[in-house]
Amino acid sequence: MKGLSSLERVVLESLGKDVLGYEEIRHQAGLLENVFHNVLQALIIRGLIATDGTKYRIAEKISPLILEEINGKSAKQAEYLELIEAVIYQEPKRIFHIQKIAMDSKDEKIFGALLHNLESFLADAHKKAVKSTSVKERKVIFWGMSDVESLMTQIVSGN
Repeated sequence: MKGLSSLERVVLESLGKDVLGYEEIRHQAGLLENVFHNVLQALIIRGLIATDGTKYRIAEKISPLILEEINGKSAKQAEYLELIEAVIYQEPKRIFHIQKIAMDSKDEKIFGALLHNLESFLADAHKKAVKSTSVKERKVIFWGMSDVESLMTQIVSGN
């Protein structure tokens, strides 16, 4: 078993801890019928979703090894790369900026504090709206900072 694709993960997130019907999950996920059907079937075959024929739920007994494989560091990295690539190539509704910025240590500390405030805001916003917002309506947001030297070293080393 490999990690989860973004499509598989959005179906699992749509289902959450609920027991839902086919159309309810599809509506939450916002996927086209044929794509949703294929993803749902793949998750059932992989043993991640259980069904009684009309209702679906996340399988109760998923081994810790499989959970690590689908939620571990490499699985998350693959998902993030997939999402970032989709954001970069998305034309409508895209708000995405990446820049190389000269910053002194004082400004770097200020930026770190701003990132901390952003994380707090996002956590509160998510907690407030998670029940009333379908998975398909959620926003993908990414932020952070690194230095050019570290990134170039990573590119050269392939890590």
